[in-house]
Amino acid sequence: MEATGCRLAMTGHGTLIISVYLPSAKKLLRRDRRALLALGDAVILFRDFNCKNSRWYCPTTNYNGNKPIRLENRLDFEIIAPSTSSYYPDIVTNRPSTFDIALTKGVALNLNCIETLHGLLSDHRLVMLKMEPPD
Repeated sequence: MEATGCRLAMTGHGTLIISVYLPSAKKLLRRDRRALLALGDAVILFRDFNCKNSRWYCPTTNYNGNKPIRLENRLDFEIIAPSTSSYYPDIVTNRPSTFDIALTKGVALNLNCIETLHGLLSDHRLVMLKMEPPD
């Protein structure tokens, strides 16, 4: 797993945002997720987990897609996914999927929207996570 992080400092709270890339041939390991979620009190893991699950509108569920679902309550994080696919393969036999999700732990910000952006002509669309200060 590759991960790059930055700290978002706002009055009253700080959030660590970590961009994650897990190659499709690799397994999503609990120890990796646990280590990244333990980096701060408020953490957002976001981007390409290569996790397919019907919960976030994938046509199939893979090994990596089952892992976050089973650990969500035990490791105290939330899964947030866009309502439209973020991957549109060039190969006709493959169906669109969503690999780009967010795992959040202890975030005081209101995550009011996560959406796929369709302006670019890549097979992998950008995903935007919109946040605003807490009420």
